[in-house]
Amino acid sequence: MKINKVLNNNVVTIIDDVTGLEKVIMGKGIAFKKKPGEEINEADVEKVFLIENQNDNIRFQQLIHEIPLEFIKLTEEIIKYAQQELETKFDDHIYVALTDHLAFAIKRCRSGIDLKNPLLWEIQRIHKEAYKVGLWAIDYIEKKVKVKMLEDEAGFIALHIVNASLGENMTDTMNITSIVQDILNIIKYYFAVECDEEDISYNRLITHLKFFAQRVLIKREFVQEETPFIAMIKEHYKKEYGCALKIKAYIEKNYDYEISNEEIVYLSMHLQRIVARK
Repeated sequence: MKINKVLNNNVVTIIDDVTGLEKVIMGKGIAFKKKPGEEINEADVEKVFLIENQNDNIRFQQLIHEIPLEFIKLTEEIIKYAQQELETKFDDHIYVALTDHLAFAIKRCRSGIDLKNPLLWEIQRIHKEAYKVGLWAIDYIEKKVKVKMLEDEAGFIALHIVNASLGENMTDTMNITSIVQDILNIIKYYFAVECDEEDISYNRLITHLKFFAQRVLIKREFVQEETPFIAMIKEHYKKEYGCALKIKAYIEKNYDYEISNEEIVYLSMHLQRIVARK
């Protein structure tokens, strides 16, 4: 492995011989008294990062100059755990966004400054699995760097994880969370029921609503052949159809997005499963 750039004594970049992409290589003392063009000992390599997006790669290298190496390793372990638990591959941007966030959050907590998460309640219910990872992460951080964080921080970490899995930015992820919660409130008050959050039908509804909210924000219409079922839904699932129309009115008023009949059918069918359970 030949050094392309020396970032500090513990971090260098190399150019992959096969792909031609720049990789960030970490290892204790791996670049001590070394210069670009010199070889590094592969046995000293502890971590390898390949961030294909050039802007993210540049920003990641900047972070290496700005924050302690232990925070970068800490973030990498959290990302690795999250990918295993959620069985998904994240967008590379999470290495930049979450590293930057955690470095600031740890510094803030050490100074006794705790931030409240205004979406914590929604995150706990809408992004349950990501939130569980967030709880694991704050416990892991406490063990590694002796900083105790509030559950609010687990919520912030969960949002970064959701960002990376949906390929969204933080603003859109927060908007998706708000849209889903507003729709759940419409359902709750329309049917006068409390949904069972452990029920499989509820989890299917949440999954559908997340992608529905994503389509609303990017103004992408649900593409499907014209459904013949809308008349059947109107006749046999009157209450569910009525609730779907309430959701349609809310979305069109607040997000300037016209919901198709196909979307109404899918919403009504999910609602029927929820109501049938009750």
